[in-house]
Amino acid sequence: MLLCLFGTGLKPGEVAGLLVSDYLNADGSVIADSPLRAEIAFNGRSRPLHWVNTKLIAAIDEHLAERLTLGHGVTNRPAAYRGLDPQSGLFVSGRTGESLRLTRIEADGVVTYRAEQVSALIIKLFRQAGIEGASAQSGRRTMAVKLKRNGIDERHIGEILGMTSLKAIRALCECDPVKLGDLIKRVI
Repeated sequence: MLLCLFGTGLKPGEVAGLLVSDYLNADGSVIADSPLRAEIAFNGRSRPLHWVNTKLIAAIDEHLAERLTLGHGVTNRPAAYRGLDPQSGLFVSGRTGESLRLTRIEADGVVTYRAEQVSALIIKLFRQAGIEGASAQSGRRTMAVKLKRNGIDERHIGEILGMTSLKAIRALCECDPVKLGDLIKRVI
């Protein structure tokens, strides 16, 4: 799940809403270019989602193989979707096999959902890895910063992350913790 956050720039709630069918074709192959469904996008707008990073694909494939072994989200059609129910969550609880929960929040007549379970899990994993100060948004920030370092323009960064405000994109990219020594290495 952590690699998914870092490899896609998705928000925790978006990751929680992913289905097996958002990642796999019926024949079990990975969908290289998939739309992030509007109903799970943080801003309610579909955007491109690319499953092209080999490390990310390997990690998700390992997760799906473990799910199959544990019987989490399997289907009675073993030839389809690698034996997994296409409508089950891409990431599920390791203990129960249930889809990750979203917390419904209603304020002033507006209903939103937060991925508190996913965010707490992410923070716990970072802590266990000894990474200080990381949050559920760290993957998104890292994706933005790396894209900017690689010369990707703000418009494309925004498209990948589902952001339209150039001000918000710049703010996300400005948190680049570049080290002066790294800058000098690139010059010489």
